[in-house]
Amino acid sequence: MASMSETIYICLDVEASGPIPDPYNLVSIGAVPVEEKSGAWQARPDDLFYVELKPLYAGFDAEAMAIHGISREHLEQEGMPAAQAMEKLSDWSTSRGGRPIFVGHNAVFDWAYINHYYVRTGVKNPFGWKGLDTKALAAGVLRIPFLDTHKENLARLLPGLAPEDLSRKHRADYDALYQAGILVELLNYTG
Repeated sequence: MASMSETIYICLDVEASGPIPDPYNLVSIGAVPVEEKSGAWQARPDDLFYVELKPLYAGFDAEAMAIHGISREHLEQEGMPAAQAMEKLSDWSTSRGGRPIFVGHNAVFDWAYINHYYVRTGVKNPFGWKGLDTKALAAGVLRIPFLDTHKENLARLLPGLAPEDLSRKHRADYDALYQAGILVELLNYTG
């Protein structure tokens, strides 16, 4: 049985060019580790991962692109090749210590893109097939309906969670950091 100190949660957020991978692209990845120290869970904001990716596919939905504001042209010029980005994420995730566990807020969306890109690029997925959804965790821990697990409501229900900084929302690194705050509050929650 794995101890808490052997587990490291990797809070990931992605921004994308549309609702599904292929024909749409993974635009950016943000990640923050959450680990147990001295009996409490804590985020490591000093150990943030962020990368923007060169497009693999032709799909760019205007509405999706407006959410994060990163242009196709910027990605084509400045983005990291997908295989290199996935290798970098894998190396970063496995070098944090412990077994990395994928965590997402509405994890099914982020997981679909991350796993697709690992498969597409031939890079081994360091998370395997395990993942944790903070929305589902919040529903169970706080005993609230799943549809009430949106970030605005969680900021009201979890005393240590500040409201989101709306000027930084929908940037993968900030969203991963905020999500790490949600996870920490839920893991340390005593009711």
